[in-house]
Amino acid sequence: MKIIVTGKHLDMGDSLKDHIETSVKTMVDKYFGDVIEAHINVDKINSHFECELSFHISKHFVVHTHAEDSDPYRCFNLALEKMEKRTQKYRNRLRETKRHDSTVEKELSALTFVLNSDVEDTGTDDQPMIIAEMNSVVPTVSVSDAVMHLDLMEQPAMMFKNCNSGRMNVVYRRQDGNIGWIDPS
Repeated sequence: MKIIVTGKHLDMGDSLKDHIETSVKTMVDKYFGDVIEAHINVDKINSHFECELSFHISKHFVVHTHAEDSDPYRCFNLALEKMEKRTQKYRNRLRETKRHDSTVEKELSALTFVLNSDVEDTGTDDQPMIIAEMNSVVPTVSVSDAVMHLDLMEQPAMMFKNCNSGRMNVVYRRQDGNIGWIDPS
């Protein structure tokens, strides 16, 4: 497993780096079994710190979380606790995903584009630019697995190919905190 620890706007000391690496190895062994790589970024912004954790579990599956605090150690620990709580309920399914990743049907990939609007630039930012940040993989999974991916990747919405019906579906986080599911017929 490759662990990448970076600090932005701060000097990462050996003590903090060792604490992060030890804690990440312990959590990965406990919940994931094995991870391709882990990215930990600690950023100092004014008087507080932000910590982002990303664990690359399998080919196209990344678990992501973040936290903020006034102390870098506590900030990292909060992010790690948050990830630990979210992964506890998906522990068995995450291990199965890692083991049986090759048995999943072919995944579709969605092309991404930056769309320029046809509206003239009037100097106001009333119309936001539509930007797709990276190539996205559309996995073939069940609805419950799609909800798991949505939770673990901290995404507002996720498109997937339903393995039961073979149709494209969407799960999304509703404003009331529940999960919505769109299954066009």
